Amino acid sequence: MKNVIVAAKVPGAAHQLDPSRIIQTAEKLAQRIGQSLPGTTLAGLAAEIVQIARDTDQRIRQILKPNLAIRIGSVTAIGLTLACLWYFMQDLHTRLEFRTITEFLGAANTCFNFLVALAGGLWFFVTLESRIKRKKILASIQELRELIHVIDATQLYYTPEMYGPDSDSTKTDQRFDHTYLLDCSQLLGVISNLAALYTRGAADDSIMRAAADVEMLAAALTGKLYAKAEFVRLAA
Repeated sequence: MKNVIVAAKVPGAAHQLDPSRIIQTAEKLAQRIGQSLPGTTLAGLAAEIVQIARDTDQRIRQILKPNLAIRIGSVTAIGLTLACLWYFMQDLHTRLEFRTITEFLGAANTCFNFLVALAGGLWFFVTLESRIKRKKILASIQELRELIHVIDATQLYYTPEMYGPDSDSTKTDQRFDHTYLLDCSQLLGVISNLAALYTRGAADDSIMRAAADVEMLAAALTGKLYAKAEFVRLAA
């Protein structure tokens, strides 16, 4: 009978991405790529990803903090709106006279339109902060998506025809190409983790979908890169 070792649970441990660890990973990866592939486009992209990782950490910290200016302004606007509503209702109550049904229906329609406009205004101020933050997050996620396409464009040069029997073997070093493709896939992994950070504390579906799209795109391209790297390794 085999003994089964059960991993002990660590009290208070949370399975969450650590931005500082992602930054360290990006820095080590950029350093390694800079040493193994000096002067390449990928080395420049790796250094850029390090800076993006640091910016992402700062952006998320800023987004998670409450925007006091917006909240104070929203509370003030809501208070003024409710005060105007109270004054309007008091004034309406003192002059509440309707001689005909037409006057009553006209007053009721005016009140209804006023309440609809008031509800829309209140909703605008209540959701103002979240909408501003959502716009910033979606712009940052779009930046990561474009970076994935840039990395993908750098590896389009490597095609199976380059490693066929009729190709000129002096055109490229296959070990160099194999390393290049694997490093591309690792950079995509860093970008995917950065996109996942933006979902922390976000209840908006558009943010979740945008981050998921980036992760799926990175995963799809990673699979293609691994297949191409394996082909290069076997052709070596």
